[in-house]
Amino acid sequence: MRAPMRRSPLVILFVTVFLDLLGFGIVIPFLAYYVESFGARASTVGLLMSTFSLAQFLFAPFWGRISDRVGRRPILLIGLAGSVVGYLLFGFAASLAWLFAARMIAGISGATIPTAQAYIADSTTPANRAKGMGLIGAAFGLGFILGPALGGILSDAAVPLANALGEGPFANLLRHNPYALPSFAAAALAAINFVAAIFWLPESLSADLRTQANQKRLSRLESLRTGLTSEVGLYIAAFALFLTGHAMMESTATLLVAARLGIAQTPEAHAGLVRNIGWLFALIGLVSAIVQGGLVGRLSKQFGERTLLLCGLVCGALGLALTPLCSSWSALLPVFALISLGAGLASPTVNALISRSAPPDRQGATLGVAQSAGSLARVLGPVLGGALFQSIAPGASFWAAALLTALAFIVIALAPHPKLHA
Repeated sequence: MRAPMRRSPLVILFVTVFLDLLGFGIVIPFLAYYVESFGARASTVGLLMSTFSLAQFLFAPFWGRISDRVGRRPILLIGLAGSVVGYLLFGFAASLAWLFAARMIAGISGATIPTAQAYIADSTTPANRAKGMGLIGAAFGLGFILGPALGGILSDAAVPLANALGEGPFANLLRHNPYALPSFAAAALAAINFVAAIFWLPESLSADLRTQANQKRLSRLESLRTGLTSEVGLYIAAFALFLTGHAMMESTATLLVAARLGIAQTPEAHAGLVRNIGWLFALIGLVSAIVQGGLVGRLSKQFGERTLLLCGLVCGALGLALTPLCSSWSALLPVFALISLGAGLASPTVNALISRSAPPDRQGATLGVAQSAGSLARVLGPVLGGALFQSIAPGASFWAAALLTALAFIVIALAPHPKLHA
């Protein structure tokens, strides 16, 4: 039986995943205006968000397989160091190409999330796996609480801060690019956690399991074929459908709200919208963190992971379908809370089912395949969402997202129960 995790590694791991999602969420409120400041169109927002996820798609299985061989700790440290570089580049961006390069680096660094999930799998019993994955999900949720909120608040405060500082390179940078401030804040947090991980994050993977993984040394294609041809492949497919819809929502939420609420095309109105969107996504993160961090463990023991997953998909589909019908902030709040409840139930339970279906020496590789599928969904989702918004109607991206979430429900409902490993 695996021993319970010690408290300090748990905190470091939690913060590591939180920072990955902070980096993803911090740009959501202002990304559309940041891109437009370089003369790009709204559809470029989806491409920029997809760049982050494309990097994760390419590197998540790689990091997962390597972590099975060398251990989880070195890979997590590499991810934190890369996050510092990515955030700094994003803040100093002087061109659209620079923005794309920064998001690519951040995506490569964030591709270590399956390694963090494998760390949890190394350190929990199968019966507590959903609770452990709920910890990762809670970090996701908190990243969405503070990420968009931090992005909205700090970008709004950048110019007043620059005026208070007077003249100087840093003050002039903030006047020219108010979106640099939240990026630098994220870089500082990542740097602090990198130092903390060096001292307080031990290795979780035993030497025996590392030896077994090195003896097998499955290639990326072999890992992908094994993951997608087994029963767990259906769970990975449903996970990808769900995340595609969620990514469509994330990439077009600001634009949809602006269209439905009739936001004026002025800098002041844009600043207010960015701030409010930040708080709206903070609501998503708060509800999701509460569900994943405090409820999923207990509910999964009572009802089972599969039941919770199905309930989460129903909530998500309903929330997405109702969002385009809302024409006020008071109507948007409960609908977005429903979306976040769905995500809070679905994410940790599907990851727990995927993890429990993998052999102990293949946790990193299997979760890497799942994360890669999810990253591909985050590549396609923003592109599809932006295209539907621009070409058909503002609400089309949300209705398409609801349909994909409903398809995920059908896949799970019809899928056989996967064979669970001890």
